[in-house]
Amino acid sequence: MSKSATKLTNEETVRETAKLYLADKIYLTLLGKAQPAKLRQVVKSIDVKGVTPRLVRSVMAESDRFESVDRRWAPSIRYEDTKRPFEQVLKDLLIRAGIPVPIDLIAQELGHIYGRPPEAYEQMLPRILSDKERFFNAGALGYGLAQWLLEPTSDDEADVIFDNYLSQEQVDEYSGLCPEVEWNADKIAECAEAVLEKCKQPVPVKILALMAWRSLREDFDPIDFYAQLVSGDQILLLSDQKTYAASVEKDFVAALGKLAEEVAALPMEAEEEEEAEGPVAITDTDKEEMVAMILDKGSATAEEMIETVLEVSPDEPAFAGTLELLKAALEGDERIMWLGGTTWGKVITFPDEVKQIPASLIVPPTPVFETPEGDLYDQELEIEGFEGDLKSAIYDPLVEDVTDEDPALTNYQPNADSQRCVLKYHHKMEGTFPLCQINPEFFGPAPEIIPITLVEDGKRKQAYVNNTTRLIYGLKDFFKDITEVSGAVFHIEKTARPGEFRYRYEGETEEQLAIDVQRSLEILDIRARFESQDMPLFDVITEILEQHRQGMTFAQLVNEVNLVRRTSRLVIASILSSYHCFHTRGKSGLWQFDEKKRSQGFNKTKRKYIKKG
Repeated sequence: MSKSATKLTNEETVRETAKLYLADKIYLTLLGKAQPAKLRQVVKSIDVKGVTPRLVRSVMAESDRFESVDRRWAPSIRYEDTKRPFEQVLKDLLIRAGIPVPIDLIAQELGHIYGRPPEAYEQMLPRILSDKERFFNAGALGYGLAQWLLEPTSDDEADVIFDNYLSQEQVDEYSGLCPEVEWNADKIAECAEAVLEKCKQPVPVKILALMAWRSLREDFDPIDFYAQLVSGDQILLLSDQKTYAASVEKDFVAALGKLAEEVAALPMEAEEEEEAEGPVAITDTDKEEMVAMILDKGSATAEEMIETVLEVSPDEPAFAGTLELLKAALEGDERIMWLGGTTWGKVITFPDEVKQIPASLIVPPTPVFETPEGDLYDQELEIEGFEGDLKSAIYDPLVEDVTDEDPALTNYQPNADSQRCVLKYHHKMEGTFPLCQINPEFFGPAPEIIPITLVEDGKRKQAYVNNTTRLIYGLKDFFKDITEVSGAVFHIEKTARPGEFRYRYEGETEEQLAIDVQRSLEILDIRARFESQDMPLFDVITEILEQHRQGMTFAQLVNEVNLVRRTSRLVIASILSSYHCFHTRGKSGLWQFDEKKRSQGFNKTKRKYIKKG
């Protein structure tokens, strides 16, 4: 055989042994686990550099120790014939582990195999495992199979070899390859390392034990020998019962890294593609872990839960489908509640005040005003009868307000990480803000009430977004430093934390809604006369427009009229459209009042648009 062929054979041996090394680590990770594990969970648990989910899947698929169930993996022994003799199942479990296993872990795995509580096996196993002809007790390491041990049945080596089912030929081969060392009963692992480092190839554990027995004789203890090998970090003992110097572990890791690259270069099989792209099923155990996470933290996002529990990142193809499964899994669980977006939290009892619209904000119907002469004022028109750009201006968020809006037609500002908010007088007084000025996707159109946290200069306050009343509540503390009667501009900005927003006010004012103290006193004078006299809104509008000779935007006019009386923008638009004395100035779009045309009265062409009843 050529040197190159020999080298190839050695490389292949290392690759195959590296896969066995990986499979052993995987098996011990999965043993006793409450549920089958996802590939990512397995990779994370074994923590071997360079090992990928695809490589783990490939290794498990090649081994009869593992079974795939709904794209999760578990020891295959769970799904094998349970009618076999119990001791045979127990023996197979230990053979596949390859090293002693703690009794509680054995009990847990048997519980999964037979569908019984692990406690039942914890009580019965000590009796079964006490059979020294079949098992041995390695103390804290757990129980192993007696067949792994070298039993010194005689002072004659030939008898020991025969009684332990070894062949003289095999013993002679390794005796020639491995050096003789002076063994120390208290330093078994160190002595074994010295042998294996010089032997340059793995040695069956029984033959290594025979070498130790030759040196130690009466001081040789088979269980102690085995336990020291397993518990020390100088030796690797794989499930095929061959021993390696721990220094070869780096060779295994390097080989696995190359294998991972090779596997990555192969086209995905159909099942792999489905596993990578399709959603990850959420088991009852997964759900309970997620609920516990929510209750422990107070709230948690779907991104956090899916990445932590299911180990699927938001940028992976499987995330979108998994998110939908998560929503379905958590729906209806009375221990938690959806807080909007992708956030769930503890159940919250909302204050009564965030479930209703303050009376001062409600826009009541405007009654038709009839003069003693029978003239009718303040009649509302159908939208088709509105003049000019009023047909679109009525959907301006600065014009709309709570109870006086059409959310489906509102011209919302773009959805972004920040929303510009213009504060009106009534909301400043109530500590609220209308959602007509906020893009519906910013907070989300559901659930009905979304608790949020607002922060400003280290101050954190609870606020509530009510998608039914169309208001944000809990803002009074933030508004107390605003001196403008109306028109102050503030921003609500998303932070890195879901459900947390930053409140930012820097003294900016929106000209269309700006009302200072002096102007508010003038409006209050109009209000006093309106409330003490019998006068229509028509007169209120004319007075306000007369005080703004240069004209007013529709938003500006609606805002000032509402300081006199809460009035629908549709009624104000109807009045402007119904009388010859109201018009817009050129291309500016500003509304003005023409006293000279007041006598022309109602525009008769608008009669067909008057709303009935």
